[in-house]
Amino acid sequence: MNILTKIALTTASVAFISAPAFASVPAVVHSRLWNHGDELGITTDVSAVKTGRIDFQVINNSRDTVHEIMVRKVKSFDDVLPSNDKDKSVLEDEHDDFGEVASLKPGQTAGLTVNLAPGKYMLIANIPGHDHMTSDLVVTK
Repeated sequence: MNILTKIALTTASVAFISAPAFASVPAVVHSRLWNHGDELGITTDVSAVKTGRIDFQVINNSRDTVHEIMVRKVKSFDDVLPSNDKDKSVLEDEHDDFGEVASLKPGQTAGLTVNLAPGKYMLIANIPGHDHMTSDLVVTK
């Protein structure tokens, strides 16, 4: 066996052995929870990711407000999620729940890793009075 054949076989073996490791790396979505006065929001660094494992890295950039983030699947981004008439919080039992980071204090960071199929997902803050805190995410094949 000549040296070129050995190099080719070694390279092919390394690529084959390494492929599963690359396949298991989750997509990362950096999510920032914030408020400026009466304005509240969720900002993400991407609006679409590929299906599979998704790692949400969440930071609460608020100075004085506890926030949370929940991942909900929706048919349309125009969907009105059923909510409690009294405090406007989403009725959690009536939705597909794909995980949450709850009670994130100002300045805190947290992570959430979930497996998501293709579709539309809404990131929401389900704390009374935070009903307008949402962000959309598309998961593609």
